[in-house]
Amino acid sequence: MKKIISILLSLSIGLVFIASAAAKIYPMEPFEYQFVDMGIASWTTAPYIARFFIGMEFFLGIMLILNISLRKFTLKFAIGLLCVFTIYLAYKIISEGNTGNCGCFGEAVKMSPLQGILKNLVLIAACVLVYISTEKDYWNRLWKKITIPILLIACMCLGFFIYPIDARFVSSMDKNKVNYKVPLELMYTDSQKEKPKVDLTKGKHVIAFLSLMCSHCRIAAKKIHVMHKKNPAIPFYIALNGDPIIEPEFFDDTHTKDIPHNLFLGPKDWMQVAGFSLPVIMYIENGVVKKKCDGMDLEQSDIEAWMKK
Repeated sequence: MKKIISILLSLSIGLVFIASAAAKIYPMEPFEYQFVDMGIASWTTAPYIARFFIGMEFFLGIMLILNISLRKFTLKFAIGLLCVFTIYLAYKIISEGNTGNCGCFGEAVKMSPLQGILKNLVLIAACVLVYISTEKDYWNRLWKKITIPILLIACMCLGFFIYPIDARFVSSMDKNKVNYKVPLELMYTDSQKEKPKVDLTKGKHVIAFLSLMCSHCRIAAKKIHVMHKKNPAIPFYIALNGDPIIEPEFFDDTHTKDIPHNLFLGPKDWMQVAGFSLPVIMYIENGVVKKKCDGMDLEQSDIEAWMKK
């Protein structure tokens, strides 16, 4: 009975690790941004670190399911990784509050940081129980020497093959159409309940036109949040469109409430300003569009260089 419980628990923990890794793969960008936000990675290195952690989760999941070196290595490594995740979530609660998605299961299953901590504590307790109840390793030394390196290499490469670093979603935006005056005055008409508190027609501004219901828009907003946090001098402005009821949830998820914004109502006016392809982020100087990009192509260094011109 003790052996059966140990095997079932190990199998269950392994499946959770694999589900967690798989859920982070698409979209992977929000998981990447977390490493930049923490300050342990740059925009260049974050994609590699994210795939490293996802590979570790896949590796641990398979090791747990196959019951390989549980007491000697696997359970200790799993507990260590869970402790790292728990410390990060605790830091997140202290710095930002118990808001937004902890990212434990990517964008597939949204959990608060506190829920993520509780989930990790349950998994740690399960790992300790498996450690106590496991009597012996059923794999001989030769098979472990062959299997473990193969599993490790395969899992570490998996994220790069499934979701290459240069992967981009298809956008119909014409990025070459620039140097035209955008009708920003439509954002200040009497029909708008919320009007920008800054004059977007003068000076330089980076305006993000986002839909509250668009998943890619939310990913772009999360990236903007990290950039704003790293350099508050960047003149970001967010023009939102959608149902006002879900606006609070959007800010809770993206942490962008402290960035100047307004809810831009009216589909006709919205299309005249933002166009049809979302998300769209415009570098605007004195009302003229100098550059356009989507969230994937948005680069902090590029914005900072443009601001200095």
